[in-house]
Amino acid sequence: MEFEAFFRSEYQRIFRCSCIVAGSREIAMDATQEAFHRAYVRWRRLEKEPWTSGWVLTTATNLCKRELEKNRREMDLVGETLESAGPGLSGTRVDTMRALQQLPFRQRQATVLHYLGDLPLPAIATLMGITEGAVKAHLAHARRALRKTLEVVDD
Repeated sequence: MEFEAFFRSEYQRIFRCSCIVAGSREIAMDATQEAFHRAYVRWRRLEKEPWTSGWVLTTATNLCKRELEKNRREMDLVGETLESAGPGLSGTRVDTMRALQQLPFRQRQATVLHYLGDLPLPAIATLMGITEGAVKAHLAHARRALRKTLEVVDD
């Protein structure tokens, strides 16, 4: 696949995931652009790999994390995320996005990679530099926190 086709097919998804992770449209945009730039520089090595999209997504989310740590300021996470996500969001979706913002970074990252990035556990483990068991633990903690925050009752 040519880089331009890859960029067109993946940019929106990676940008939206980055918005959720960062809670800031500006940070997400910078991180997404930088992640795609890094992919472009490495394109000959990345283009045939099945995990290229996950690599770009993980790079973007890690860049978001670094920027958030660097800034360490109080942000209106939900407002900026909702603004960037577009019009017509349902109340449930707004609540879900708020709940995701409250998760610790690694739990949020694993959740975004798995449920929004549609990546399998082994790929997430490789991309996050942790074991599959650690990915499962992050996802389990995140589900428990989301269930509590969203007051979801299991049947």
